[in-house]
Amino acid sequence: MLACVLDCLCLVFLLGQLPQSGFPYYRGFTRPITPGAWRMGHSLSLGRRTFGSFFVWPSLRIGTFGLIACICAALVGTEVWQLWQVYRANIRETEVVTANTARSMAEQAETTLKTADTIATSLVERVEAEGTGREARARLYGLMTSLAAALPAIHEMGVIDSHGNALVKSRVPDPAGLNYAEREYFRFHATHPDHAAFIGARVKSKVDGTYNITVTRRVDQLDGSFAGVVVTSVSMKFFQQLFDQVQSKSGGVIALLADDDTILARSPDLPGEVGAAAGGGELRPYMRDHPGSGSVSYISNVDGIRRLGSYQHLNQYPLSTLVSRSEWDVQSSWRAELRTHAIILLCVMSVVAVLGSRAVSANRLLNAQAMRDSLTGLANRRFFDETIEREFRRAGRAGRSISIVMIDIDHFKDYNDCYGHPAGDECLRAIARTVQDCVQREGEMAARYGGEEIAVILPGCEQRQAYGIAERMRLAVRGLAMRHARHLGGIVTLSAGVATRVPERGTNDWQDLVEDADSAMYAAKAGGRDRVETYAPPAAAASMRSGDL
Repeated sequence: MLACVLDCLCLVFLLGQLPQSGFPYYRGFTRPITPGAWRMGHSLSLGRRTFGSFFVWPSLRIGTFGLIACICAALVGTEVWQLWQVYRANIRETEVVTANTARSMAEQAETTLKTADTIATSLVERVEAEGTGREARARLYGLMTSLAAALPAIHEMGVIDSHGNALVKSRVPDPAGLNYAEREYFRFHATHPDHAAFIGARVKSKVDGTYNITVTRRVDQLDGSFAGVVVTSVSMKFFQQLFDQVQSKSGGVIALLADDDTILARSPDLPGEVGAAAGGGELRPYMRDHPGSGSVSYISNVDGIRRLGSYQHLNQYPLSTLVSRSEWDVQSSWRAELRTHAIILLCVMSVVAVLGSRAVSANRLLNAQAMRDSLTGLANRRFFDETIEREFRRAGRAGRSISIVMIDIDHFKDYNDCYGHPAGDECLRAIARTVQDCVQREGEMAARYGGEEIAVILPGCEQRQAYGIAERMRLAVRGLAMRHARHLGGIVTLSAGVATRVPERGTNDWQDLVEDADSAMYAAKAGGRDRVETYAPPAAAASMRSGDL
């Protein structure tokens, strides 16, 4: 991630160093571009006092911010991919760990049940061989108690007759009165002549109230009729302690499940007899469709929590072990990493956005400086040429008029000779500010054309309006009352020429319009200075002299 961040910051830095490949739209001095002006296509506007910034070409601005967006998208995409890999790695690690634990628990359960089944088989052979007389029951009781003491997983053993009455119980010396005819295992063996082991549901002991799993086998008479059942019960406390021991280290849930959708043992334990009826949900259908072993994601039917885990079916018994962890716990490290990366990513994206914005602003400022006349603060000749060309074509497309006002300061060379160049520069700056103040509409622009000449572009302005604006400029300069000893009037004045044209669509002869305004300006100077003249075509001028108009 650090490498990506450094690369992105380098890109943004380089972006800020690159010059724009074209010249931007002039935004103006102080006034922003209004929506109305933008719709009209006016990319130029002039303010009152100081030269402002440039509005970058939309394509360049979009490209700049598009690059920033791509950088941010690349960062986000990289982080999403990395975090997804971490997310999947957590799931794979959980599957491996839970599968190993489930296999280990299944082996332990199978060994325990095999021991119980072996004891039940031995007791069946002894009962069928020796019967259930008083002496035989005494020997069986002694054998059962010794086995129960040696095997902590075995809760108790017993022999039940064909009516469900307890004949021998390892935990009760005299089990008279205990009847188990209602037990599922008893009903099963009474109706099934085979001698296979039967793994019963979790039951509550009638002796001490503990929960156990019964492993039972049928006892037959010599003629093959039903003689009773030998019961060996496996302590759920044993499995509970085993599961708790493992669960305390690994967390999650460890359970022993029967194939009939019941939970026989579970860590953490379930209260009361809830475990005997719990199960099913999403888990059991998946286990039926994928027998043996597998990894599964499911919503627990017990607590409603989504869990990730693995199961392992026992080879010889209708039981399965399940080891699972809460998906929330599995992804705790992922969430912590997500928070950290999100904070870092937001910070980096903020830095990229700020640097990118500053790069655009810096580029815009450089362009503004490149288009500004350093002495007057007006647009320079280069920007004037680009703007008049663009506005001339726009006027042609819209069928509108465009006017140019060319201004020259009267006897400015004499002013410099009389007062010095620093005073001349200050005079030029003052007149530039005054002319600028007279430019009011959006899209209008004043520029220093050369020396003491100032050109004003007036898009959409008729000749009469342009003349009025030029006259207002002339009077405003007179109002400055700047002393000029070598001028007939004693103050600084200006002469201006106005030219107006409605360009034909597709033409680009804007230079002719500038020359017409320049000719009108020289006509004003020739006519006595301190005046405004409008350009008239030669034919019209001749007609006026001859009195035709």
